[in-house]
Amino acid sequence: MNIILPTKNLRTKDFLIKDGILYLRYGQSFQNAIYSLTYFMKGKRFCYYCKKSFPRNEITMDHMYPRSTGGPTIPQNLIPSCKGCNSKKKDMTFEQYQHFLAISSDIGRKMYLAKVSSFKEGIKAIGMFEIPNNWITPVKVNAIHTQIDLSDISEQKLKKAISYYQQHHQFQKAIILDRNFFSLDGLYVLLVAKACEVEYVPAIVLENVEVRQNRNIKISKR
Repeated sequence: MNIILPTKNLRTKDFLIKDGILYLRYGQSFQNAIYSLTYFMKGKRFCYYCKKSFPRNEITMDHMYPRSTGGPTIPQNLIPSCKGCNSKKKDMTFEQYQHFLAISSDIGRKMYLAKVSSFKEGIKAIGMFEIPNNWITPVKVNAIHTQIDLSDISEQKLKKAISYYQQHHQFQKAIILDRNFFSLDGLYVLLVAKACEVEYVPAIVLENVEVRQNRNIKISKR
């Protein structure tokens, strides 16, 4: 799949866009780059939920499909939100939150939240993500490239991720790859797959994103 990008070539301190491709520095934080890109395209003063303007430090980034059920950090899944709305939305999807806001009674809202919670547990129980199916591509583990820094690996997080896989027979989220299958996000997915000898992992392959191995990529000013 392709992520949403500005149509013009562009260079900032956080990202480089040239001819429709987002280039990232080797070792760069993928999340920070995508947050910066999304704020650039969607603004950092306006909440997409309450439709109000806020100071820059009052705006956060919300995952429309929540991370707890597999929502990835890509521009299609991100919108600027004030801290208040982001907190109220909790782990609902964008559509679920809109439905929640339309309910006028406290009892009705509590009943709806219970229904949503039950639905999400059901999703996990059958090994699915709460994101569009066409975002996912099965990729062979041995085709994935990554640079693993052992100092960044938490043994507790790894055990938790393995336990989740053994319980649900599914990973907690899909691994995010650039167009050359270089790992951008989801290191623990790859580690769990190797530990449990899984041949394929669910992946979101970003066809217009590339980790920049060549430091000499140039961009013309426009």
